[in-house]
Amino acid sequence: MSVFPSSDDPEQVITVQQDYDSDTPVPTHHLERGESRTFGRGGRNRHVDILVAAGDRAVSRVAGEVTSHGDHWRISNLSPTKAYVVENTERLAGFLQVPPYTQGMLVPFETSRVLVPGAHGEHSFLVMAPAACGSVLVPSGDPLGDSDLGESNAERTDVRSFRIDRLHTYYRVLAAFCEPRLLDPGTRYTPTQHQVARRLKLSKAAVNSHIDYLLKTKFQVEPEDARQGQDWRVDMLTEKALHFGLVTREDLSVLPDPEGDA
Repeated sequence: MSVFPSSDDPEQVITVQQDYDSDTPVPTHHLERGESRTFGRGGRNRHVDILVAAGDRAVSRVAGEVTSHGDHWRISNLSPTKAYVVENTERLAGFLQVPPYTQGMLVPFETSRVLVPGAHGEHSFLVMAPAACGSVLVPSGDPLGDSDLGESNAERTDVRSFRIDRLHTYYRVLAAFCEPRLLDPGTRYTPTQHQVARRLKLSKAAVNSHIDYLLKTKFQVEPEDARQGQDWRVDMLTEKALHFGLVTREDLSVLPDPEGDA
């Protein structure tokens, strides 16, 4: 297994390294075409190349795999229940959701952040490709069948990530903020707190309280870590919920009909 870039073809090397926004140490790996690295929490004779979540029982021991294809790379999600996210760090709105049991999803970004949900927030690492290849603009990935997974890889963890209660009021608040983007993926519109409060027949103070609870307790986001701007809390909330598939179009059934509807 090579750990240094090939001097013969340095433009065909994928680099995996520690996320500069994370305190979790990740040794740097240089992957030549055809090479792969596994990631997860490891332990109990389950070796992983990238140990991103040691001790976090919400993450599978072998959670996934990164494979180099020279000028681009692919990711496999070996979890039967949890979606991962690959963010394009060079464009604020660019991301891919990697559903459970996905094999070889193509990533067309030059610099990517892989996010794996844990029991308390997400674990992350960076993957850098030599260039965004024009021939691989459409992400693809095939669901893994049961026959593709050995028992050493397929693992159903006994701890949930993002302990979301869909019967709780805070979930209706979350769904209300996500609704416009779910109904129209092309829009960046988000309702105001006043609009959500009116829709759910809550006070604005109550909506604010649910927003803070979701960010701090469910998503482990503190104010000093968040983006700047007047509406950063709602932006961060909807971004995380949509990235990890915590609210879908089907979940919008928890919302009351808009005022004026028959």
